[in-house]
Amino acid sequence: MNRQAIYAILTILLIPLGLLWVFVYMTTDTPAPKHVPVKIVTDNVAYQQIAASVAGKSGQVTLVSANLPTKNQRQAFKSAEIILTDSHQDQLLTQRNKQQLHSKILVASDVVNDQGAGNYWLSPEIMLRTINRLSDLLSDFDPQNRDVYMHNSQKLLDNHQALSNGINTLKSKNNVQYIATNNAQQIFMSQLNYRRVLPNVETADDKAFDQISQDFKAKKIKFILTAPQDQSQNDQRLVKLAKDAKIPVITFNQVLPHDENILAWQFNFVTQINNAIQTIESGK
Repeated sequence: MNRQAIYAILTILLIPLGLLWVFVYMTTDTPAPKHVPVKIVTDNVAYQQIAASVAGKSGQVTLVSANLPTKNQRQAFKSAEIILTDSHQDQLLTQRNKQQLHSKILVASDVVNDQGAGNYWLSPEIMLRTINRLSDLLSDFDPQNRDVYMHNSQKLLDNHQALSNGINTLKSKNNVQYIATNNAQQIFMSQLNYRRVLPNVETADDKAFDQISQDFKAKKIKFILTAPQDQSQNDQRLVKLAKDAKIPVITFNQVLPHDENILAWQFNFVTQINNAIQTIESGK
């Protein structure tokens, strides 16, 4: 038998084996490709907490400093698929443009009209909206895990339904006037449609304080917002007048404690405001 005949016979014998292999391949489930977590970076611990809760095991959230001081942070930033920031003035966006990166961005302040303020993450309402916006972005970016992101975001919102209820209660109050010793809570107060009296405590003179004292006695001012670091002479004068008139003083530090959950922390703030307004309305 010549060599060509042998090759022909072997070819004929291999055909059934080939057909068998095709059949086995088509009837056997192919393993799904291993999911690679979506990489997210932020320079704010509040957003880090939110992103970690929404993304779950399907995401990898890295907290970086705005100037990316370490090699690990620079690598994490360069490979990030989503950048979560407070405002369009954030240095991370400057870094993104400088490095000509194509990562998606989510800017919390995009849900408000007043882009001249700061500390958007201090607004509980903005944080709740950020949860939904992040789950939508992750779902568009990683559609195969859409159900995971939607489930995680809804669970997070359900767990903090009391915060949403508290915000709605505050919004139902009309003609609320307050005084703040700093601008930290300006965005949230604007979202509640509360009116700030005495915009600049530091420049207030004796005449302004006399008017405030009268408003305190008439219970026109519902509460005072201050922070532990606000200790100027005028700050202390304002707080003393309020306490003497039994106007609630809410001391709330705008620095998130390292061991505090952002939404639980904000619920505490919302609860304090509700309690303050109820105190004035009840006349106690």
